[in-house]
Amino acid sequence: MPNALASSPKGTQAPSTLDTLRRYLNVYWLRPENAFWMTLRSETLAQCAMASPSLDICCGDGLFSFLHCGGVLDESFDVFTTVGRLNDVTQAHADMFDVISGAYQPPMITQPGQSIDVGADLKTALLTKARALSFYRKLVQHNANEVLPFGDDTFQSVYCNAAYWIDHIDLFLRELKRITHPHGRIVLQVKLACMQRYTLSTFRDQLGDKFLDIIGRGRLDTWPTLADRAGWEQRFAQAGLCLEDERPFITRTHAQIWDVGLRPIAPMLVKMANGLEPASRLSIKKDWVDLFCELLAPFCDAQLDLFTQSTEPAEIQYMLRPA
Repeated sequence: MPNALASSPKGTQAPSTLDTLRRYLNVYWLRPENAFWMTLRSETLAQCAMASPSLDICCGDGLFSFLHCGGVLDESFDVFTTVGRLNDVTQAHADMFDVISGAYQPPMITQPGQSIDVGADLKTALLTKARALSFYRKLVQHNANEVLPFGDDTFQSVYCNAAYWIDHIDLFLRELKRITHPHGRIVLQVKLACMQRYTLSTFRDQLGDKFLDIIGRGRLDTWPTLADRAGWEQRFAQAGLCLEDERPFITRTHAQIWDVGLRPIAPMLVKMANGLEPASRLSIKKDWVDLFCELLAPFCDAQLDLFTQSTEPAEIQYMLRPA
């Protein structure tokens, strides 16, 4: 299996956007707004050829990259079958996915056409889930706020879609430059500061703190390093990184749909779905996925924006190289 996070392997046909959406919906069906966001990320990332040795930093459970690289899982599997702390999600903002069960083994239909050499993440449970995919050659537990545990010039390709979660962003960017080969590439998918304006938090006076706490579940507090385009580009320059390409792929329309989605009722939906008999659950899931494929297909266009005035994108993919 080739080692790269890339577009479709040579000799194969790239999946259609609808196929990609369906793959993500099958895994994230109770959070369809996340599925279409991941579809847009995957479609944009597919425009980058990324060579081995490759690093997926803040890889989480690995499912995004696994599906992006062409992996297909049996439709009986989804991320909601092995979750926990559901009673703490709304009030304590617990991560329902940061739980591991001994039964966790996603049933494979098709292995990805590419693999990734190294995946790194902080959470033990998520790395255990990533390991079950047999997709990464090596997994490393690491806090991305600290010096990265890799040698200078190690990687030809580095990918991260969580840089805006990292507190010590300037150190992180300098570390990415250090570990990337002089002829290598770094691909970052980052949120912009305008994302905060594209949420209902701008209507705090009218809606109140309680409403926004239920809707947001503390997520704005987990984005400590948002910046506008000029801010991100200044950070890159200060870290010794040259900007080769930028591709906006999340518009205000996408962001405002995602802002609420099914997030407020997700814990209840998960409890209800997981209380069903397997056959009944799968039947409902199939109908659900079919419906949301139709509903969300028009929104899987990186340029779609229903707002007539010119607006800043909410998320951009940057391709960088060491200076």
